[in-house]
Amino acid sequence: MTKHGYCIWHLSHNVKLHVKQGRDEVALQFRKVAQLYSEADFQKQYQDFRERYPSCARYLDKSINVKNWTKCHFPGGRYNIDTSNCAESLNALFQKARKMSLLPMLDTVIDKMAEWFNKHRKYVAAGPSSRKLVPLVENKMHKRVPKGSKLQVTLLNTFQLEYSVIGADGNTYLVDLHHKMCSCRKFDIDKYPCRHAIGAAIKCMKHDRPIELSDMYDVISHYYFIRVWALAYQRTIYPVPHMSDWMIPKEVEEQCPLPPEYEKRKGRTQKKVSFGRRKTAPS
Repeated sequence: MTKHGYCIWHLSHNVKLHVKQGRDEVALQFRKVAQLYSEADFQKQYQDFRERYPSCARYLDKSINVKNWTKCHFPGGRYNIDTSNCAESLNALFQKARKMSLLPMLDTVIDKMAEWFNKHRKYVAAGPSSRKLVPLVENKMHKRVPKGSKLQVTLLNTFQLEYSVIGADGNTYLVDLHHKMCSCRKFDIDKYPCRHAIGAAIKCMKHDRPIELSDMYDVISHYYFIRVWALAYQRTIYPVPHMSDWMIPKEVEEQCPLPPEYEKRKGRTQKKVSFGRRKTAPS
């Protein structure tokens, strides 16, 4: 079931408004705290943040549940592979189309979506057949594998595929390859292996050789595979047919829909996207 979470970037812009100086630094520190994986690390650094910026802490306590903005407490998956702001990007792209009547606006949106879908289809088709993962995860795995292969790994349980791994920081981490978990929680949350899990997987494949783990791809979520990603673009987006081709049921045609009642606000119409009550940004 989908869970509701706040955009950390936008929330950081709201948070920084509660201090008078060093606002950009406050926003940066807040985003760092929000993106922590470990609850222990979060408790420590968030307490430091609260002591340094008590006015920001009061705003967060009053306005937002901690589960809706922290990575370590969020009950669902925060979709952070694409970090661009989709809503603002679309608002900027369709700024002129938003002033059109309904059908021309829909035609503009459909044309652009069809263009994007074709672009991504061509990208998938042009890639080498040997590439299995989306670029971001593929690049991260290439960086992590050499470092993970050098870690000290101890087998704890052959049946459960549990390992003890000493990280580069000297701390001991528990890795469960069967359930795809690590005590650092990067493996749990991101759904692709951290350095500790990579070290455990390498030892597992070299020495323990379980049937369920034949290569490193077996411990990566299938959502990161190119073949799965490509499925999102397999459907065709068709244009709205001409009105002469519409087949409208009689009971629908007889209805006369009216616009919703609303109270017109005083002043000029706002043409900016709001971050909240106290901040606006250009669309």
